[in-house]
Amino acid sequence: MEKIYQRMLEDILPTVAAGDAGMQALIRQFGEGLQLNGERLTFTLPALFSFTVAHHNQTADGNNQFTDSADNYTLFRELLFKRPPNVTLAPFGLQVGIELGDLDPDLIVYTLLRVDDGS
Repeated sequence: MEKIYQRMLEDILPTVAAGDAGMQALIRQFGEGLQLNGERLTFTLPALFSFTVAHHNQTADGNNQFTDSADNYTLFRELLFKRPPNVTLAPFGLQVGIELGDLDPDLIVYTLLRVDDGS
C-alpha cells in the first residue's frame, strides 16, 4: 500500500493541482466521490483510493498491480492517519482540507487546496 499512498501524494494530487488536462479528464470520467469543481478537486477517501489503484494498475505489470479491495483500502486509510498527507504535499504548495465533515471517515468530503491562497 505504500506505493499507492506515495503515488497519490507525489503524482496524482500534484498533477491535478498543476492543471494537467489528461489527469483532469480521467477524474471527470471517474464518477461519484471524486469531482472537479472548476479546477478544485474534492474527494472521499474510498474514491481517491479506487482512482489511485486504477491509475497505478494501468501502467504496472501484473506482479506490481493492486486490487481495489476492502482490505487494501483499510491499509491505505491507516497509512493516511499514521502519516498525514499534508507533510508530503507541503513542498508542492498543497494541503488537504475538509470540505464537508461527517462522523464516518469514509463519508468525509475532502478538498485539495493551494497553501499560498487557500483555494
